[in-house]
Amino acid sequence: MSDYSKNEESAEPENASAENKPADTETAVPAETTERPARRLRWKWGLAVLVIGIAAMVIQWFRLAPDRTYQVFSVYEGIRNLVVGLLIWWMFVSGVAWKTRFKGLFGAVLAFVLFFTVVRVESFEGDMVPRFQFRFLPTAEQRAVEYFEQADNSANQKSESAETLVALEADWPGYRNALRDGIARDQQIRTDWESEPPKLLWKHPVGAGWGSFCVVGDRVFTQEQRGEEELVVCYDVTTGKQIWTQSEPVRFSETLGGVGPRATPVFAEGRLYTMGGTGILNCLDAATGQPVWSHDLLKEGDLKNLTWGMAGSPLIHDELVIVNQGVSPASVVEKNQAVIAFDKLSGEKVWWSGTHKPSYSSPQYAVLNGTPQVLIFNAKGLEGFALEDGQSLWFFEWTNQAGCNAAQPIPLDDDSVFLGAGYGQGSARIKIAPRKSSEKTAQVKEEWKSLSLKLKFNSAVNQEGYVYGLDEGVLTCLDLETGKRQWKRGRYGYGQLLLVDGYLIILGEDGRVELVEANPEKYVQRGKFQAIEGQTWNNPALARGRLFVRNSEEAACYDLSPLTQQGAAVTAEASNR
Repeated sequence: MSDYSKNEESAEPENASAENKPADTETAVPAETTERPARRLRWKWGLAVLVIGIAAMVIQWFRLAPDRTYQVFSVYEGIRNLVVGLLIWWMFVSGVAWKTRFKGLFGAVLAFVLFFTVVRVESFEGDMVPRFQFRFLPTAEQRAVEYFEQADNSANQKSESAETLVALEADWPGYRNALRDGIARDQQIRTDWESEPPKLLWKHPVGAGWGSFCVVGDRVFTQEQRGEEELVVCYDVTTGKQIWTQSEPVRFSETLGGVGPRATPVFAEGRLYTMGGTGILNCLDAATGQPVWSHDLLKEGDLKNLTWGMAGSPLIHDELVIVNQGVSPASVVEKNQAVIAFDKLSGEKVWWSGTHKPSYSSPQYAVLNGTPQVLIFNAKGLEGFALEDGQSLWFFEWTNQAGCNAAQPIPLDDDSVFLGAGYGQGSARIKIAPRKSSEKTAQVKEEWKSLSLKLKFNSAVNQEGYVYGLDEGVLTCLDLETGKRQWKRGRYGYGQLLLVDGYLIILGEDGRVELVEANPEKYVQRGKFQAIEGQTWNNPALARGRLFVRNSEEAACYDLSPLTQQGAAVTAEASNR
């Protein structure tokens, strides 16, 4: 018999009852089963992370006030830290089963992916808050392309020829008007908008872009991005119908700033001068849009584009076209390329200068201490250059962490200038002394500095010794003699404004237009209406009593002229027929 059989015979059946066992057999004690304690969620640790994270964000928010941009950046940083803290708690401290931990992590990632599958970031507001849109809805660019494919773009009104298209005082021939000070001269508007509301003349979609309008005679010019083409567009003033376009096969796009060209066309003696988002400088026939001459500044100068694109509108003075350029590579030793001047008729280079990194303000003409010059607000500060040869005359350091100076400087008198910047920098009035023969550059003195008017990319206007501008989105009045704030009221976001006949016309970031008195004593709002929809950073333009507004989605024209002028215009139009 095998050992296996012996063992099998001697084995007691498992189901043998206790009665069959010998009485003296010791009763077997079953082994104690050790149960795992139930896992408990250590929620108090997670709650502590949540409370500390939110408290830190609240503290930072108030600490950085009133600088809205840095406040928003602090929220992004706080959310990032909070997410990391909660992730560490959930994966390593929460105490739940590992299977549950990974399920929770997978669920959070899936929710994030599903959210951005359904919605997209349409754009960012001026303080960097994202604007979301459902992905199934068409983009503003797509709506514009569809509109212009279907629209009848033949202008009914006879357009003026190149010989008769002359910029008058009541026109708006370029960025912030002829002097770039945002003031509409020789114009009147009606101010009782309740009983005499602005009259809509036309409104329609436009391609993306942050530039404004140039308005001369019966023509209005702007720049747009439509798909893969960057356009200069000419519209009819009265109807808004497209007359001509000139295109370049380029596209500028940046996450925070969005899509499209940033600059505004400038009109001079029958020609139109434009700067594209990728640095293409064009001179066009204003009547037909046909190119006269062109320069690809970044390519020709072996330069890099600015982070948020080329934004400076060309300055036309005497026989020169003066523009900002791109950024010189670090490998280039000779960096005198920040500013360049061309002959406005031939397009030939006349001079180039500037060693500081360019920024987003446009060249500004000024006469200081009897010397005509061009002011360039670059990334490091404000600098004056001689018009005849580009020699640097003086420099005043005024910068911020972002290196972003975008607001237009305002020449005040024969020797002083007002300037302002955002990102916590503020504004100042500076005085430029006459240059001595022993000095290479003139001395510059800061007369006062104020944190009460931080101009991010929103330029201010000067009215009888007071400056009005948007301080991180809030309308502010500052005394130019002392730098003291007079008042601060009204939230407009990162919109723009202009001055006409003692009134401020403010185009808010949300597309609404408000009329406010340029009154240093108090804030007085006289009227408002919703002009366009969508995020609006573009400067308004006012020509012959007509207000032109646009953003990256649509454009519109409103008649603000006094009713008596409207009647006269109708009579004149009828007689011409």
